[in-house]
Amino acid sequence: MLDNGMRCFPIGDVFMGKKYSIFITVLFCLFIFGFGTALIVSPSRDFSEQENRYLAQFKAPTLATIRSGEFMEDFEDYVTDQFPLRDQWIQLKALSERALGKQENNSVYFGTDGQTLFAHFTIISRDELAQRVGFVNKLAGNVDVPVYFSLVPDKSWAWAMFLPDNAPNVDDGSTIAQAEELCSDEVNFINLRHLGITCGNTESPDEDGSFYRTDHHWTTEGAWRGYTMLMEGMGLQTEYFGGMPYTQVSDSFYGTTYSAAGAGWVKPDSIYTMIPEGGTKGHVTVTRYPEGEPIEGGLYYPEKLEVKDKYAYFLGGNQPLCIIKNPDAAGGKLLVIRDSYSDSLAPFLAEEFQEIHLFDLRYNNLSLKQYVVDNEIDQVLVLYSANNFNTDKNLFKLGL
Repeated sequence: MLDNGMRCFPIGDVFMGKKYSIFITVLFCLFIFGFGTALIVSPSRDFSEQENRYLAQFKAPTLATIRSGEFMEDFEDYVTDQFPLRDQWIQLKALSERALGKQENNSVYFGTDGQTLFAHFTIISRDELAQRVGFVNKLAGNVDVPVYFSLVPDKSWAWAMFLPDNAPNVDDGSTIAQAEELCSDEVNFINLRHLGITCGNTESPDEDGSFYRTDHHWTTEGAWRGYTMLMEGMGLQTEYFGGMPYTQVSDSFYGTTYSAAGAGWVKPDSIYTMIPEGGTKGHVTVTRYPEGEPIEGGLYYPEKLEVKDKYAYFLGGNQPLCIIKNPDAAGGKLLVIRDSYSDSLAPFLAEEFQEIHLFDLRYNNLSLKQYVVDNEIDQVLVLYSANNFNTDKNLFKLGL
């Protein structure tokens, strides 16, 4: 103690305090300027295989974009998407969230089994759903052939027992139930609400392979189950494939839900096929229209198994129009207004119909009414996942 009563601190403590402050300052500067330099010198990535999406690119400022604030918004998107080691940071964040006891990351719920991931389900009001179903009703009124309508339930409905407690953004079954109520008399609704619901006291959804654990799509088994339910709803006698063996084509599939969650502890899914290329009778042909002109295609694309988006193995991925023909099938011509769930369903449909026209509203502006007439379509199936039906902005084209 000093004579005036003031406490005397050892010089070593002061020195150590300064060293600590300097260390923190240097570390902070290295972090800010180091990652900033890395962002500048590193080449921009166009596409993220981890997230399966295109990344924001740098846009040079103009006087107009600076004044409007658009430049800063674009620049923030660019920095976020091109940040060094972005994929590793996403996984680190997911591990941190899980360690803190949180049950989700980036709008993805961690399943209670530790291996299943659930993307948030988009819930809309009954009025908005009525408007969307109204487009289907309008299509049915525009054409002179039977129109069938069906929605694939979300994984969060089928495997609800593996959701964390009180998860709010999930499929409660109301979308499908209300959609059926809102259909006009001209629409034949096929209810798939109970597809893939796991029964019994099981600790893992692997016993029910209707959905991928790391992706939102249904599996080949789920597509087969959906096919049998759809054909029954259409009053058709289906081919029976229950005794046919599955062929595993990949054991390393990580889907889009995994990409968003960054859940590095989750094991990959496997992809299987049941119908061989060319169909069971060997006469199936596929014509793709990726850019308006016809090109020869196939039911499967093995090269897609070498990239991140392995689900594109089925039919090669999204496209405006794809026509599958099987002259040996008993059925006529089916037009499917589709989303990506129809890609793995198509091989089964090819066993039933002489022609399947897969029509994607996102990339196609042709009049459906005229298309039905020009191609002598016998029946139409509007098939969406429940979540895609709630979010697709192109449904108005159904009534064109």
